[in-house]
Amino acid sequence: MAATVPTAFDPKPRAYGVMGTYIAGAAILAGQIVAFAAAGEDRIVHPATSSLGSPVGVAAYTVAINEAVLVYGNGCEVLVELSADDGTADAGDWLGVSTVAGMAIVQDGAIAAHASEGVGLFPIGQAQVNIAAGAATVGGKGYVLLNMVPVWTAAA
Repeated sequence: MAATVPTAFDPKPRAYGVMGTYIAGAAILAGQIVAFAAAGEDRIVHPATSSLGSPVGVAAYTVAINEAVLVYGNGCEVLVELSADDGTADAGDWLGVSTVAGMAIVQDGAIAAHASEGVGLFPIGQAQVNIAAGAATVGGKGYVLLNMVPVWTAAA
């Protein structure tokens, strides 16, 4: 298992939902999942990691820092890339933000149901197709219906 190396790719939207324009707080590649900074800056997004703030969606194109970027949000169905070259996902799996910038990982629903956003379990949506493994630091890509509404409940 090797971590993927973020590269730009066309997220090829199959369905459109909420979209918005944000400002890049860092360089962002097309297809990367983006998130607010942990401190929450007004409409400024960064490539998402499990240690950053809440995810916003998937970048439509590559931009440099301080440039405007279109972000596909809730209700959009877009391609995302898994964070490990041997990672796979099944249709119906919930995906979350990984430790690799802008990449997704299968999220254990049982854990997420009792976690809080503060521990880095940020859902991005549900896989719509089976996602096969990638190869040589390239993660598998597949369509995800973006739904960044938390899937967890507060633990009593």
